[in-house]
Amino acid sequence: MNPAKTYAHLFSPLGGDEAENYRAPGQITFLRSDHVALDAEKLRASGTRFAFVGVPFDEGNVGKPGSEEGPREFRLASQEYFPYWFEYQVDLYGSSVDCGDVQMPKVNPDLSRQRIYQAVRTVLEAGLTPIICGGDRSISIAATRALSDHIGAAKKMGYLHFGANLDLADSWAGERNVSTCALARITELPNLAAKNVAHVGARNSLNPKDWIDLARDRSIRFYPIFEVFERGVDAVIEEAAERVWAGTDAQYLSFNFNVMDASMAPGVTSAEPGGLESREMMRIADALGRRGGVSVIEVSELCPIFDVSGTTSRLAVCVVLRTLAAMARSHGDQVDPALKRPS
Repeated sequence: MNPAKTYAHLFSPLGGDEAENYRAPGQITFLRSDHVALDAEKLRASGTRFAFVGVPFDEGNVGKPGSEEGPREFRLASQEYFPYWFEYQVDLYGSSVDCGDVQMPKVNPDLSRQRIYQAVRTVLEAGLTPIICGGDRSISIAATRALSDHIGAAKKMGYLHFGANLDLADSWAGERNVSTCALARITELPNLAAKNVAHVGARNSLNPKDWIDLARDRSIRFYPIFEVFERGVDAVIEEAAERVWAGTDAQYLSFNFNVMDASMAPGVTSAEPGGLESREMMRIADALGRRGGVSVIEVSELCPIFDVSGTTSRLAVCVVLRTLAAMARSHGDQVDPALKRPS
């Protein structure tokens, strides 16, 4: 605990002229963090651990449109949380910055993908962990390639994805870089071995047979949702995480919140029945955070126009923040419980 730090933000707002109205924060940024330009030198100078980057890309989507609005709603939902998490006794205030959104020229998807790649590379080169929010699932292709290139051919990476769909089409209607091809492209990276890949939550018939065949051909371990239920969430997540972290130098964590039951997360491009419940996802966030670190965190396929009262965006924020809080606790970055409100 830093004795020179001011901790007034841990407590409820006081009255009077000096009170902050947490419902009217002014500039909308992730967790009310400072805005810092997407520049490696400026990011290094920020002294923070995480950099939030909005990726409003919807040109690789084959489902319902609207995921380009995901970053905005994710930021808004983060405004509803304070940085102090009593379950972990940690303070996330000052742990992140917001780099704004990657500029997307809709008439040129290839240029947009290159900008996604460069944004992730810039944050990684600055020594921070990118938290990227899309945007359709295809953003993972460019972002994962950025991590792969950043660590180099001599090092190994792991990849963990949560979602209802395997996204293992070698091509979809002649296209090879759309959302349904994401895991097919990612598992072609030279420093990502099949033994370090895991997928959790696949279910139902939006997983064509060629996807299953490709998973088997490439020895990709996926955990269908009923295996998760039968074996238990904790056991499956520990096994999946061990695959991803074992012997790897970098790890990519990807959330498509259609891994949740449709009743829990209606605001996604392809809501699907039979998925996880919120409390199960919160346990997963805790288990992953206990690993102590991850190289990239990605949220994709948020589709606010189909959401109900911001339910899905708030869930996504909660899961990401719980993961960060569990990481902070694993590093010993905890608040002294004896700390009281400054007089």
